[in-house]
Amino acid sequence: MAMRIIMAVCMLPVLPIMLGACWFLAGEKNGTQFGITLWKGAGDQPQVLEIQRLYKRELLRDTFICLLLFCLALLPEHESLMIAGMTVWIFFAVAFLMLPFQRANKRMREQKQEYLASLPQGEMEGKREEILVDVTAAGADKHKISQKGLYAGCIFALLAPVAEIFLYRFYPRPWLPKLWVCELTLISVAGAAWCFPLFLAIYGKQRTKVFTYNSQVNMQVAGIHKFYLGRFCTVMAWLTGAFCWGMLGAFYVPSRWFLGLAAAISIIFGTASIILIYRYWQKIQKASRKYLAQEPLVEEDDDKYWIWGMFYYNKNDSRRMVEQRAGIGTTFNFARPGIRYGVILAAVLLIGGTLGMCGWVIAEEFTPVTLFYEDGTLTAKHWKKVYQIDREDVKQVVLLEEEPEIRRKSGTGMKTVKKGDFYSDTYRRDFKVCLNPQEPPFLMVESTDGRWYLLGGSDGEATRDILNKIQPWHHIF
Repeated sequence: MAMRIIMAVCMLPVLPIMLGACWFLAGEKNGTQFGITLWKGAGDQPQVLEIQRLYKRELLRDTFICLLLFCLALLPEHESLMIAGMTVWIFFAVAFLMLPFQRANKRMREQKQEYLASLPQGEMEGKREEILVDVTAAGADKHKISQKGLYAGCIFALLAPVAEIFLYRFYPRPWLPKLWVCELTLISVAGAAWCFPLFLAIYGKQRTKVFTYNSQVNMQVAGIHKFYLGRFCTVMAWLTGAFCWGMLGAFYVPSRWFLGLAAAISIIFGTASIILIYRYWQKIQKASRKYLAQEPLVEEDDDKYWIWGMFYYNKNDSRRMVEQRAGIGTTFNFARPGIRYGVILAAVLLIGGTLGMCGWVIAEEFTPVTLFYEDGTLTAKHWKKVYQIDREDVKQVVLLEEEPEIRRKSGTGMKTVKKGDFYSDTYRRDFKVCLNPQEPPFLMVESTDGRWYLLGGSDGEATRDILNKIQPWHHIF
């Protein structure tokens, strides 16, 4: 039940977020809709209004299908199957909810072709010749963005894993994971903050977009975009730093509060990020309209360079990044070899890593734990030998009829296998654990070097026989 609650809290919010984002994509942006450049009078045509209605209806239908599949993914009793199902569901939901946009893009393209085919031949030729644009803005000097606040936010985020090194040593908490686990978590979050200056550096090198036939207006609008993007990235760097410090604080609260506090911090961070994205997008649009409303827009029909209205592919464009035709943000020019191969590599690593992780989790849960005693050596095995203790290294052995309350620091913790480093509030000590929680009894072993082990196998009677072989006199708890 606990795993189902965790999955519901962490995964289910993806669905309304995706629904809101996809619903937002239906709006008109800079003279385009569903990734297609609008033609004269398109917004009032019944066919276009019908395409919008169909898009929203299909989006709601597909969201309901995703919700049903989410509920089905929660049904498996085994945690590994649930985790694998939820992982696959995330990928499926993101791709599935984009299908209505692709279908709307296809319908808009067909509707536009019908409109162009209905025009007189002379007017069609005129339209092909009217793209004569003053492109002075394309080669204009790039606006410089203040870097001090941005890099200060990144350094603020990076200080959290540095502080963890000292806190872990001078303010110990026995229930914490190993230092490398804490550091890896915090460094990953802090590393995300450094993606914002990287994005601005790449964005700043791109050719300035031409919006109108007036170069001065083009440069003003480009400056607005870069100014607000710089402000947004700076705020997000500081927000990511606050999230990193919040996770550091969650490590040091009482263990029973950790999960709830970590979930609350994540939800606050995600909600604040969405609000900031929408707020700065609104600021960019509002400020840009003041300039663009006074000038005729460049009617550059480049639909052929947009695949499904979402992916930009233009070999004649030197830019690596371009503004999205629908929604917020930028996208890559996939015609650039470095971008194309980088995206393919990232996709292969992501899909391969995800499938590998799902396979590993399933194998972890369904591989049995065995405990045996041969040639004076006690061995706990799961896949391979996990722990080996020689008879002369055993200081004492205690038989436990029930599993004590233990909390994972690092390793695996499932219904059929617990393996790795755990901490027990009952005994106030660390344990090296390898057992199946569903198959008592268990052996609590203290070695001569002061380490404690909690071991078990798949056969309770075999565990009792092992105890009699190791130490005929023993205690039963």
